[in-house]
Amino acid sequence: MSNGSGIARLEWTRTWRDPVMRVMLVLFAIAAGYAALTGARWAEQRQRAVGQALASADEIVTKRHDRFVETLAKGDKPNFDLIYVTASQFGAGLPNAPLAALSAGQAEGYAAAANVTPFGDPHAMFDAFATGLESPSVLAAGRFDLAFVIIVLLPLLLIAATYDFWSRDVENGSARFQLAQPVRPARLILTRSAVRGGALLGAAALIALGSLVAVGARDSAGLALFGLVVLAYGAFWIALTTLINLFVRASTTAALAAGTAWLSIVMLLPAASAAVADLAAPPPSAMAHTNALRSAGLDVRAANQAAARAAAAAESDRAYPATLWQRRGEIRQREARLDPLYRSHAEGLARHRALADGLRFLSPAVIAQDALDRLAGTDASRALAFQAQALAFAGDARRLAFDWMDRDRLMTLADHRQPLLRFGFAEPSRGRPLALDLLALALFTILSLTFAALRLRRGASKLL
Repeated sequence: MSNGSGIARLEWTRTWRDPVMRVMLVLFAIAAGYAALTGARWAEQRQRAVGQALASADEIVTKRHDRFVETLAKGDKPNFDLIYVTASQFGAGLPNAPLAALSAGQAEGYAAAANVTPFGDPHAMFDAFATGLESPSVLAAGRFDLAFVIIVLLPLLLIAATYDFWSRDVENGSARFQLAQPVRPARLILTRSAVRGGALLGAAALIALGSLVAVGARDSAGLALFGLVVLAYGAFWIALTTLINLFVRASTTAALAAGTAWLSIVMLLPAASAAVADLAAPPPSAMAHTNALRSAGLDVRAANQAAARAAAAAESDRAYPATLWQRRGEIRQREARLDPLYRSHAEGLARHRALADGLRFLSPAVIAQDALDRLAGTDASRALAFQAQALAFAGDARRLAFDWMDRDRLMTLADHRQPLLRFGFAEPSRGRPLALDLLALALFTILSLTFAALRLRRGASKLL
């Protein structure tokens, strides 16, 4: 054990001769494989639901086309919903990202599809797809997906491998013999930690990557980033257990310290961050928001009752009936009353999300979870981007309808052959948030290693 390579070979041999390590890796592989399968099944179900929503919109177009052809063949006049573009329906859906099987993330808290109608309330077009996806108990407890295995179980694997690699030797007296060899204490301890922890981390990362590939993941860039996040998160835990080993002299104390660190970082800090966000920037009440919208909507409807009755009895010399023109005016009034309510509610949620997003940097576990959610495309930012794009699409549908009304244009057979508008989701950039997450994980690792270096500088006597 006269040089670094000898230390590394010896530690490598000790690590892989330990039957407990092999058993733990097997259990980790079983957990990762099962989690990847459940994640893939969830992603498939969600994609199927979105596909059904979009297929429903296309099916309506097809059926209306068939009805239009049949009506013309009979020589009859087409009905209201066949000639007025205001009755058209369009679908908007959020497609799965290539690594959707990795994490359910926050996706189940947001609708992944929308039913768009020109005269409908754009903010209510997600409602039909926002409930009934899963039971509240599942949403509260979270899913057993691959992200859960990485965030919660991987640290336990690394802790089991490294929590007492040095404190145990101090306890049984072999550390004195090792420090008597012609090798610097820092090199001895850091090499042992890197080899022992790195061997398990590398194997776990390969198992996690293999599990994703086995369930169909083929995005090479995404898989590479996933591997990088796993290695960065695991490196932090190896550095932390190294620091613990330098400060304690008994393996039982090291186990308690490592367990406390895991409980604090994985469980307590995320819960505390969420509580702070709720207290400092409480999200607006959904019930109060719903009641305010209902009250404002009823006021607008009551104010337009007389105009609606008059329009129903009025004759129109234009292609579109007076009732639709009256409805169009009522929509403008409704938007003028309701848009400030929607905007205020959205601003309150945005403040809450911004604070929660900043507080995630308090815990490496939350940082890593955020990075995995972004790679899976199940983060809140992507869901909100879909909502914003769907609202813009609804605006396009309304402008199309209003333009046709202004020009007295009715729908023709050609208009029924395909959707007049087609929604396409534009992926938001994830490069900067992912870079920040990786940088934050690296900083936590560097901080732990810095404290370890300061401890090592105090001399070999302080390590016994």
